[in-house]
Amino acid sequence: MAVREQLIVSWQNRSGELANVCRVLSDVGINIEALATAEAGEYGAVRLVVDDVGMARKIFHKAQVAHTAIDVLVVLLPNRAGFLADIAGRLSEEKINIEYFYSSVAPGVERALGVFKVSDPRRADEIINTMMEAND
Repeated sequence: MAVREQLIVSWQNRSGELANVCRVLSDVGINIEALATAEAGEYGAVRLVVDDVGMARKIFHKAQVAHTAIDVLVVLLPNRAGFLADIAGRLSEEKINIEYFYSSVAPGVERALGVFKVSDPRRADEIINTMMEAND
């Protein structure tokens, strides 16, 4: 688990935008570890966790891709019923707000990669680490 930078790319909500963002990164060998999109009418955004944020930012600047970076908490979660509810409940008890979360897991896989945008990522990391240690 770690506090990491997430990139947020602004775009027009039209055909080919996601392909363009992904291609700019793949052309230089940057791997996308997590991705979520959001839309608001004719505009939208893609949230990305990548394996080389510094290089991705350089590439986006060079390609004139509008983007920002924020801290998020990236966690390998056990793929079992109730664990996310336990985390959300514990963070709530500690007055840490989960602003958004995204994750996915394939059937039969033991862990899921979860991305949390929280009000205090470093404190949330400590709390979740403690929970994970107790779970092992």
